[in-house]
Amino acid sequence: MNLSDKYLVRLLFPAACISLLFSGCEKDEPTSYLIPKESRDANVPAAPGDSSKQAPAPFVPEPSATGAPSGAGNMQVLPGMAEAAEEAGEVSYTVPEGWEELPPSGIRKANLRVTDEFGSAELTVLVFPGDVGGTLANINRWREQIGLEEVASGDLPAFTEAYTISRHRGLYVRLEGGMQSILGGLLPFHGSTWFFKLQGNSQTVMDNEAKMKAFLDSVKLEDSHH
Repeated sequence: MNLSDKYLVRLLFPAACISLLFSGCEKDEPTSYLIPKESRDANVPAAPGDSSKQAPAPFVPEPSATGAPSGAGNMQVLPGMAEAAEEAGEVSYTVPEGWEELPPSGIRKANLRVTDEFGSAELTVLVFPGDVGGTLANINRWREQIGLEEVASGDLPAFTEAYTISRHRGLYVRLEGGMQSILGGLLPFHGSTWFFKLQGNSQTVMDNEAKMKAFLDSVKLEDSHH
């Protein structure tokens, strides 16, 4: 290396060091990440009897009291539903003669079963916040479970009637299918909806209609509003 080269290195070396010093002190700009917020919003459906179509809540099969699926189209247990069921209060009733009372399971408030020479049927009592899609959507879900086609709101009077349950105005539902049928009660009650559903062998269900109505007549819901 000649003299001129050594002189050039002496000139450039300090500048290079200063450049490295400052570049090493620079901090990387922070990176922002957008994490999608989990949606827990629920559509507030119209009151029972409203003919407007609502998007039904999502569903998954709900296990029966014996552990087997009770049919497609049952309600999915969404976040908060178990807590809401607990907060809805207790239910008391008289078990019809010949029916078997089973222990409550999951979010069910009551389980009963009746068996005869034709088959068996299970009565389940559930409560959910809101109206879970409205009267029409709920009845069409029940119809789907026993192989019946969906109906329009104008068809409801053919298989429903006003019915008082625990001193509140509810709805009695009679759905006669082929292999299976459903007798049920729907009751809007202080911001929640109670579902009373007897489902099973068609002959067994229909032969127990008088006892189903007697059961509904005996129902008493815990009511902190009165």
